[in-house]
Amino acid sequence: MISIWLLTLLALPLAYFLHSLWCLRRNIAAAKATGLPYVVLPWSNLNLPWLISRPFLLPYLNRFPFRHTLWFRLLSVDWPWHQQYAVFQQLASDNFLYVSPAGNYFNTADAAVIDQITRRRNDFPKPIEVYGSLDLYGKNVVTTEGHLWKHHRKTVSPPFNEKNNRMVWVESLRQAQSMVQGWMGHRTKSSLTIYKVAEDCMRLSLYVISCAGFGVNLNWPGAEDQGKQPLANGHASSNGEKGLEEPGRSGDHKMSYVDALQTLLHNMIWLLVLPINLLSTFSMTFDPSAIPSLLGCQNGCPSVDRNDPIPPTLSGRDDLASGKAQEGMDLMGFLLKGSGTAPESVNNTSDKSQSKPLLSDTEIMGNAFVFLLAGHETAANSIHFSCVYLAMHPSSQRRLQSSLDRIFGSRPISEWQYEKDFNALFSTMAGAVLAEELRLIPPVPAIPKCVPRNSSPQTLVIDNQKHAIQPATYINLVSLAAHRNPKTWPAGPPSDPKHPVHPTSNTDNDLEEFKPERWLRLTSQTSDVTSEQDLYTEDAPNTATGTNSSNAFHRPPRGAYIPFSEGYRACLGRRFAQVEVLAVLAVIFKDHSVELAVDQYASDDEVEKMSGEERKAVYGKAVEDVRVMMREKMGMMFTMQMREGKVGVRVVKRGEERFGAGLG
Repeated sequence: MISIWLLTLLALPLAYFLHSLWCLRRNIAAAKATGLPYVVLPWSNLNLPWLISRPFLLPYLNRFPFRHTLWFRLLSVDWPWHQQYAVFQQLASDNFLYVSPAGNYFNTADAAVIDQITRRRNDFPKPIEVYGSLDLYGKNVVTTEGHLWKHHRKTVSPPFNEKNNRMVWVESLRQAQSMVQGWMGHRTKSSLTIYKVAEDCMRLSLYVISCAGFGVNLNWPGAEDQGKQPLANGHASSNGEKGLEEPGRSGDHKMSYVDALQTLLHNMIWLLVLPINLLSTFSMTFDPSAIPSLLGCQNGCPSVDRNDPIPPTLSGRDDLASGKAQEGMDLMGFLLKGSGTAPESVNNTSDKSQSKPLLSDTEIMGNAFVFLLAGHETAANSIHFSCVYLAMHPSSQRRLQSSLDRIFGSRPISEWQYEKDFNALFSTMAGAVLAEELRLIPPVPAIPKCVPRNSSPQTLVIDNQKHAIQPATYINLVSLAAHRNPKTWPAGPPSDPKHPVHPTSNTDNDLEEFKPERWLRLTSQTSDVTSEQDLYTEDAPNTATGTNSSNAFHRPPRGAYIPFSEGYRACLGRRFAQVEVLAVLAVIFKDHSVELAVDQYASDDEVEKMSGEERKAVYGKAVEDVRVMMREKMGMMFTMQMREGKVGVRVVKRGEERFGAGLG
């Protein structure tokens, strides 16, 4: 009896090994049929045992010669960030597959191929199984395909309009002022350096999405009493509310609105990894107080109750029920209105059986959750990394400030207007900063597509030749590599050839470098790609001012620039994020400068005594530290983020910079 069990235990690994070999052989044959380069992996980089064991095994595996091989580098799930364009350069192709027993992945950094794939939505759909974790509260516009996706998109797209963008603009200006006041106020000589820029940007973005998305107006903790401030949605924010702890708490709810949202966002990775009934078991690493908000937010956020008929914390309830115009309605209000909770259905109690909502309760919550997650992290990361990049490149920061001076003059922030000023920001240096930040750090490293298992092979034209991508092939539109492809992006020589930004990717050009000036043309061009000297020079910002500069802003070829995806599945909240980020950057840099902290190299007194060359040298060390940190510590969570480490900065009034003069 024991021998039978022993034989069974031995046979199972052997059977698994033989099955993997059979699958690998089949998948290699499918890869060969495409006629494209391919790399064979012994197992998938998404293999669960490998993902769990890799951090522990890597120090030992790196001792072997194969650590430099391409297949080993591709076994990292974060290979698009770590390798960037280097893999495509090594293969001498902008298109390749990697093959494992689990399946085939077609990877492309080719703008023309990306354009074909994004235009052919039915042939190359989104692999919805990859997005299963985002079904936390219900199906939504991100996690659906086909007719169901059309149904969701038709319902959720109306809120993303210019009226709501104006609301985003006003709230972003308000929150940005509070954030800067928090940075500048109550500082002592020993606490000038700020290490919480990333956290503050997340908080700011959460407050903006809470107002524009859910009609909940929040004040920055510690904000000075300014009385009630009118907002774009017709509401008023009062500092009588108690900041972070109290807004949104009602009835017998155990958590405030903002506490529930922050708890959800900060701990959500655990809910996606662990079954719900195991969350309490892992209290050593997971805060048990977070569980109520994660389990449907029933103790912190209202559930959707059509008998109410609309949750009381959602703005616009009375206007919606009475049928009044919804000029300033928040995203959630629009979602409820478009889902079937419209005046006619709210007020018609005679025959509710005849009315079927366009979206179910769980679908409303599912879409609200996606709005919150995507709108919160994408904008916050862009603000954070834009500030870091500008601190690393003082010359670009000065050009941005000069551009802001031309746009706003001496007007106070209260007189900044969305209709007039946003387009001026978008088409000049501020827009170039955001575009360049998203080129280097897009929200996600790759956009997934697929050729469904039950479909026929799909033909792509690659370098004037037809290649058939086989069924059951996953596709990565590798935005990190496409954004660095010298075949579609104008490039100049590297700033420092002896010390390239990336050790192997684009070492002979400047596409790994932060140069927002590359987006600003000196002259109007008719072609999509111009020469490097046409795109950026020291005086480029002076050529693009006001609202007549649209022709001066570089437009990459279709498929070359996809931070918000492209085609039918392009991000609905693109304009929302752009408005928020540019408004916040304008507030920060109009009257202030951001510099990297050099605390570990010199004290403030020592810096004061340094010559210009000495300051340049010490600042260069800080820049290199941040560059290494970003290269080695970045990774994919829900979006591209700094997994470890914090960048220390100093925020000072313009004219009080310690490292401005003489730095590049």
